[in-house]
Amino acid sequence: MSEEAIQRTFQRTLGELVTAKPAAAKVFHRYGLDFCCGGNRSLAAACAEAGINAETVAQEIERLASDGPDPIGWNTRPLKELVEHILQCYHAPLKEEIPRLIDLARKVEQVHADKPDCPVGLAELLVCVREAVESHLAKEEQILFPMIVAGRGQMAHMPVQVMMQEHEDHGQNLKRIRELTNDLTIPEYACTAWRELYRSLEQLECDLMAHIHLENNILFPRALTEEPEKGIE
Repeated sequence: MSEEAIQRTFQRTLGELVTAKPAAAKVFHRYGLDFCCGGNRSLAAACAEAGINAETVAQEIERLASDGPDPIGWNTRPLKELVEHILQCYHAPLKEEIPRLIDLARKVEQVHADKPDCPVGLAELLVCVREAVESHLAKEEQILFPMIVAGRGQMAHMPVQVMMQEHEDHGQNLKRIRELTNDLTIPEYACTAWRELYRSLEQLECDLMAHIHLENNILFPRALTEEPEKGIE
């Protein structure tokens, strides 16, 4: 990358970078940079706060972006198509995955209660996460998404604000999961269920951050500002 290109990348927000180059999501996740709820921060500011070399991050993003397939341009695809993508790829799997994680967490807590690294309280937290997520998804599916698909997104300021605040709450729950699991560190003596639990929690974090990014940084801004698509009244 040229020096000028690097400087431009530094000034772009995390949300803008993931929108333009989806491969950036993997890089940000590896460095623990929040690109969904914290997606309005510049790369330079986010790296400075985390004590990370921004140039190293920018170069990794460029390398992955050049090696990977052409991204789907969700910032230009029809809003209805984007809503359907979110429902199929994120909403439906979440409804099945979180109950499975609760069962795994309960098993680990029961069997390994005497271990110093046992994530005591994780199952209870995941129950709260399930309740919050299910309520959130229902509001989107029954109220906000129908408004957007019907071409009434410009009238959805209040529902959008509610959903974005709840996204912040989801982000806080992800942080609490990290705290209870020692940053998802798997002990050497961990059993298969314990390893699967932490592996799946990390995948949940990746998926939820990508999900929130699509809504906060692409779907909601477009729905609030774009004129209804042709054929929609």
